[in-house]
Amino acid sequence: VPLATNLHLAFDTALLRTHTVWSGKGLALLGPQFGLPKSPFISTNDGTVLWTMPPVFSWSAGKEPGADKQALAKSATFKGLSAKGGEVNFIYELTVDGGLVRIHESFRLANSEPKTMIERRLVVSPCRQDLWLLLHAETAQTLPVPDRKNATILRADSVVSVRLHDTVLSELVVKHEEVEYKAGLVSETSAEKGVQFQPMRERQGRVWLHVKGHLSDTSIQFDTDVRKRERVVESSTFRNPRPARMSFLTNSEPDPLAKPVVRAMSSGAFRPSSASTPSFRAEAFPLPKEANLLVGGMDFLPNGDLAICTWAGEVWIVEGAQGAPAAAKYRRFARGLAEPMGLAVRDGKIYVGTKQALYRLTDTDGNGEADLFECLNQSWGYTGSYNAFVYGPVFDKAGNFILANAGHSGRWDAPYMGWGIRISPDGAKLDAICSGFREPNGIGTFGPDRDVFVSENQGQWMAACKLNHVTPGKFYGHPSAWPSKQEEYGKHTHFDPPAVWFPYKLARSTTGIVEITDDRFGPFKGQLMVGDFQNAIVTRVQLEKVNGEYQGAVWPFLKQFQSGVNRLAYGPDGKLYVGGCQAPRSWTAVAPLPYALERVSYTGKLPFEVKEVHALRDGFELTFTQPVEEKAAANPDSYDVTQYGFKYHAKYGSPELDHDGKENAATLIKVAGASVSPDKLKVRLKLEGWKTGYVTMVRSLDVRNTAGQALVNDTFWYTLNQLPK
Repeated sequence: VPLATNLHLAFDTALLRTHTVWSGKGLALLGPQFGLPKSPFISTNDGTVLWTMPPVFSWSAGKEPGADKQALAKSATFKGLSAKGGEVNFIYELTVDGGLVRIHESFRLANSEPKTMIERRLVVSPCRQDLWLLLHAETAQTLPVPDRKNATILRADSVVSVRLHDTVLSELVVKHEEVEYKAGLVSETSAEKGVQFQPMRERQGRVWLHVKGHLSDTSIQFDTDVRKRERVVESSTFRNPRPARMSFLTNSEPDPLAKPVVRAMSSGAFRPSSASTPSFRAEAFPLPKEANLLVGGMDFLPNGDLAICTWAGEVWIVEGAQGAPAAAKYRRFARGLAEPMGLAVRDGKIYVGTKQALYRLTDTDGNGEADLFECLNQSWGYTGSYNAFVYGPVFDKAGNFILANAGHSGRWDAPYMGWGIRISPDGAKLDAICSGFREPNGIGTFGPDRDVFVSENQGQWMAACKLNHVTPGKFYGHPSAWPSKQEEYGKHTHFDPPAVWFPYKLARSTTGIVEITDDRFGPFKGQLMVGDFQNAIVTRVQLEKVNGEYQGAVWPFLKQFQSGVNRLAYGPDGKLYVGGCQAPRSWTAVAPLPYALERVSYTGKLPFEVKEVHALRDGFELTFTQPVEEKAAANPDSYDVTQYGFKYHAKYGSPELDHDGKENAATLIKVAGASVSPDKLKVRLKLEGWKTGYVTMVRSLDVRNTAGQALVNDTFWYTLNQLPK
């Protein structure tokens, strides 16, 4: 929270403590989303620390401080924050004697002298028990507090003073005592390999706020001031006090965006889309530079505007997104979120998944900007690793939130890393669904039952990119954190197969998923569009259930998007919206721009494609979008069919293997027959020598439609997990 241009406060939402107060610059934001390399990625402050608190839970209940600290810590819940009126209020709850005690805590720079003073205000709901809040703790001498109103800690060169304004229901208590706790040695290495905890035993001076039992809401205000031993710090030390705007993890420097609504850049800087084909027209939105629209999530609001969250931590509303791209307006709705990689809209509310929590964002005062950030759940592990991304949310049929957590650079002791998780609609309950995810940078729903799928990136334990059906109890390959068994971590020898394997030559880093739900997008209703970041393309996936399990085929669809394709949304207008981003020093794509927003619409010209394919006991049935020329389509020599599989190992990726295990090879499958249906829209291929558990590639170079035209895409890859019974 920036309290002034050079005074800042960090709040710990897990331990409910003031983490650090420092003077000087704000956070030094690091990482590729800010134009930097992947490493270093842990943000730091470059100022002078005025005070910090040890990593211990700050609240307790009972007659003495610390008496019920562990019980309160286990039941404490951070509920979010309000930034209404420019003042930040942290909102959290404690469970005391089975009842909930809600607390609002706010901070600001004092208007009175000295200007080093920070005012804190607590509003505590009714609680019959006494409560204790640890305000300050460090290895320094404490002075007695005879009036129960003023506490002082003497350092070598400075004095920390705490002054309580109201002593009717509260008082200050000072203790000088031996304490023990564990301090984590946090570094970039420890974030990925495990934090080493150092036992600490020291004699601390401690200032406690004692809140007496009360039957109605009570408000408590106190000040904390840091002074030199001989004199008060000059009042000019902290300049330009300002409202404490919400800032989870943002630079505390002045906001460069003067207006909440901005128009697109001038037409002179516009770059038209290159992704069009005769059947699909692509349009590019001319984006304002102020938005830095590194797209991490997209969904439509009830009024038709498009909500977008960005890798840099902001949420933007594209007003008029379904109209002419050049006429769209861009309004920043929120800022300061921790690398959100998913956004969903329900009942007009915006939900955002960040690295450490699921939030609901609301504009309560109608000024066009979010001022209420409700934390629905933050129960999964967060290590601080660069790769600790969380993807989603999407909503299942029951209205639960489904998210996918990356297991890449995860640890067994970081809960739910590498898991698909389900969070109840009210946010209160989190359940693990399935495990084995590495970097599931795409999550979406499919069909009337809203089955959830995630796209997975090639890497360690991942032979190639793939599409997984989020199914209870399944394991998809990558070692996952607790609640997986620790003794099995990293020792896996098998995994549950995906619904679709993507050939590496086609897709190297699969991303966003969206279903085509109507006929306005041509002949592909009921199929999935899946993006690929590195190749800046969109692929087409058709799924079918065989013996109750999903499997299916993938085709190329469109290429040459302006940035790495990261998110897809199917609009109310029946058009496909493609959001892109890339970071030149880390996440790179074969695309020219760091971010992009493009829209694809069907032109009405029916493409000649294999629309869908279905596995039979002895081969495939292909359905075409247009009637085929019968002679060539009925000739088995018009088709080339091969199969390949993969190794499952801890190494990065896998070569393709033929049936005999030979690397970088495929087994030729005999096409024993081809028959054409009377309407010439279907061809049945009879295959010999094929096996389940392999990817089947089918190439139809010689097949033509009745007008003599070749297929737009002559090759598909079908993941043959099972043959129908």
